[in-house]
Amino acid sequence: MNVIVAQSGGPTSVINASLAGVISAAIDHDFDKIYLSQHGIEGIINGEIQEVDKDKFVNDSISDKLKARPSSILGSCRYKLADDFSDSVYEKIFDSLSKYDISSLIYIGGNDSMDTVMKLNDYMDQNEIAGINIIGCPKTIDNDLEVMDHSPGFGSAAKFIATTTRTLRTDVDIYDLKSVTFVEIMGRHAGWLAASSLVANHGLDKRAVNLVYIPENEVSITDIMDDIKRELETENNLLVALAEGFRDKDGKLDEDTFSNASDGFGHKIVSGVGERLANIIRNELEIKSRAVELNIVQRTNSLISATDADEAYELGKRALELSIDKTNLIPILIRTSDAPYEVEYTEVSPDEIANHESTIPTDWITDFNTLEENITTYTLPLIAGELDQNFENGIPVFVELADFTK
Repeated sequence: MNVIVAQSGGPTSVINASLAGVISAAIDHDFDKIYLSQHGIEGIINGEIQEVDKDKFVNDSISDKLKARPSSILGSCRYKLADDFSDSVYEKIFDSLSKYDISSLIYIGGNDSMDTVMKLNDYMDQNEIAGINIIGCPKTIDNDLEVMDHSPGFGSAAKFIATTTRTLRTDVDIYDLKSVTFVEIMGRHAGWLAASSLVANHGLDKRAVNLVYIPENEVSITDIMDDIKRELETENNLLVALAEGFRDKDGKLDEDTFSNASDGFGHKIVSGVGERLANIIRNELEIKSRAVELNIVQRTNSLISATDADEAYELGKRALELSIDKTNLIPILIRTSDAPYEVEYTEVSPDEIANHESTIPTDWITDFNTLEENITTYTLPLIAGELDQNFENGIPVFVELADFTK
């Protein structure tokens, strides 16, 4: 048995924990060779493949080091497979898998990556290809994967966002004047990450985050100005969280917020809504207003949730175990209890996740207090615990691919 693993789509802080789970399980189940594809499915197409040195992996405790290493150590891609199975790329992929005598392919990724898993399995069915099992392993900081309670990567991103907004609060409070600081947080169509900033309020007498605006709850610029004026009656300095995909119902925020560039799946690159809103508020209310864009640092930070890393590792392990005698599945987790926090694991077909998006439930966003209560109860268990990092000369040092490959 030979397995090949690839990572695809946007990185997370725990995507390598899933990789560690796959490799560890492959060693435990006596797989002959463990291969790593660089840059997702493109690595399989282009022959960018390395082999794991199993002795190094075990003897040098690489599994723990991978769990503490943010971003995709294998590199990534946003490569959309054609809907037409006559495309020569499919033949290249399966020729490559045959060359390395692959029995299992584990593809770690989000919604779009599960589209790749689904298409490869459909191609095998259509062409009666046997002997290869292709399994997905879920991840995304956006927390928008359907049928799962939450997505691996979200917990660590939420931990960073809550920590950062609480820290920013100590800065915005220093001046005795009226001000608004907008914090732009990732989230194209789903507001999970922006809403997770409200966890920063937990246990405080004074809120760290005063207002939050998410794609699921469209309001007008006038509504936002009214909210800000109301909050400024009792507090000088406001911190407002908003999702990068938030748009007002009047369309005033559309200007200069979508670029012309897009990724391989046709998703427009989003940026600038925080700065645009800060400018409007500065001009209309004549107060100090600024924007902080967290950008990619929120998805690949080293402030990793131990809970998130452990769950990502377990999903990687289960993905490998499923691949031994099954194909076209994705391991997922379901929450069974909030207190104590408990989850159980099962699996679903990739068509239940591919090309779908899960957003915050409507009944969670009836008002600010309801959203804060629900998102805090939901998110607190996911950000629990920290991982030890290896520091040299005062800065973290991360494991590299050469440390465990031949």
